[in-house]
Amino acid sequence: MQIKASAPGSLMLLGEYAVLYGKHALVCAVDKRITVTLTPREDDQVHIHSDLHGHYVTDLNQLSIDKPFHFVLSALKEFQTRIKRGCDLDIQSNFSDRVGLGSSAAVTVATLAALVGWLNIRMSALDLVRQGRNIIRQVQGVGSGADIAASVFGGMVGYQAQPLVAEKYAFTHPLTALYAGYKTPTVEAIAKVQQYFAAHPTLFRQLAQSIGQCAQEGMLCVRKNEWKKLGEIMTIQQGLMESLGVSTPLLRDMVADLQKQEYIFGAKISGSGLGDCVIGLGETPAHYTYANLERIPVEMSLLGVQCEKI
Repeated sequence: MQIKASAPGSLMLLGEYAVLYGKHALVCAVDKRITVTLTPREDDQVHIHSDLHGHYVTDLNQLSIDKPFHFVLSALKEFQTRIKRGCDLDIQSNFSDRVGLGSSAAVTVATLAALVGWLNIRMSALDLVRQGRNIIRQVQGVGSGADIAASVFGGMVGYQAQPLVAEKYAFTHPLTALYAGYKTPTVEAIAKVQQYFAAHPTLFRQLAQSIGQCAQEGMLCVRKNEWKKLGEIMTIQQGLMESLGVSTPLLRDMVADLQKQEYIFGAKISGSGLGDCVIGLGETPAHYTYANLERIPVEMSLLGVQCEKI
């Protein structure tokens, strides 16, 4: 018997940085997924094979959190006392972890779902979010869990970390995503913002409050299908991202070009910034690109984590 679990990647629509400090965020699942297939073994070995990162072998009783499989190994460690024998984990991804589509969250959720299915553990969706968020924080030292919630629930999700709230909206809307060609790790970007505002804590709190307000108003727009207003709020939050210091001349130009497109309601950096993705709410022609940068073929998806025994 095998356990096959898959989880979607995600994009942050509203709420970056503020969500780390108890404010709201609006995040969406996308149609790019990571699949983890678990096959039980008769010995105590754990074999991990990934189409992105190659092969890794360890003993069940000697688990250590080694890159690049640190999220998978952390998930295994969560259940180490319940696992009685080894397993093979085959990881397939239909998107690159170089691009900011929440690959860490997706592989964490898919691995947890496979383990929960194998061990016949009953776990609610919110408990899965909580456990996934704990793993992200253990590995990275920081993490809101918004991308975890999108990978668990699918669709668009209104999220708050404390108290933990995840509200799924069964809506989707066309998106346009562009990749800047380089990425600053999230933890590094967060550290730079913290350093930048170390002498100005009141200003940072006010920015975080405004970004959280953008997310709350964006959630209201989604509930009412007011997509034009949602786009306007995304554009407003882009100005706040500029104030945080996480934009660059290239990102600024990418956002401005998207905002000029006929069917784009609004555009902004998605995620921690200093590179990575820019998104526009709406469709652009299939041939649209900016300065020969990579356009990411992505759509919102209602499908969250899935798990089956095969």
